[in-house]
Amino acid sequence: MRSRVIAVMAAAAAATAVLAQPAHAAPLVDGVYRFAALQDGKCLIWPKTAGNRGTLELGDCTDNANTSANWQVRQRPNGTMEVSTQGSNPRTCLILNDNYRVSANGCAGKYAEWTVDIGSAGPGSAVWADIEHTPSDGSASWGKLVDDPGVIGRIVVRLAPIDPHFWALQQVS
Repeated sequence: MRSRVIAVMAAAAAATAVLAQPAHAAPLVDGVYRFAALQDGKCLIWPKTAGNRGTLELGDCTDNANTSANWQVRQRPNGTMEVSTQGSNPRTCLILNDNYRVSANGCAGKYAEWTVDIGSAGPGSAVWADIEHTPSDGSASWGKLVDDPGVIGRIVVRLAPIDPHFWALQQVS
């Protein structure tokens, strides 16, 4: 009897998890976006102190003299996406460091390539963005961009599946 109760509870939990998953995902269209962490509503921002280069952080979803939450997202010829700091000259992109921390730096190389999908869990639900590192060497993905309080800067790439790895999406233009 006990094993039957456990099996029923496990099945119910699995059904709930399936319902909680987004119903669909589609590639992000080119544009300017803000990525807000679903956990606390903070936005993915970069420091402007060194020409839009440096370690990323979570901060308020507004622009000021030191930070920005606006990201230019556009398709690359190889099918991946470039997530770059809007208006930077020379261009700087979201990159993955060797220690899986996320920074803004030059746009060349496999460390700047991403798959970015959007979706919704249904009517009335938040639109989300799922950002996954996509190495150009064809190897398995290094994982999802996550908001992780246990990591300095709180932004890191971890192997999927891991939660939370969804970001609320706000199109700026």
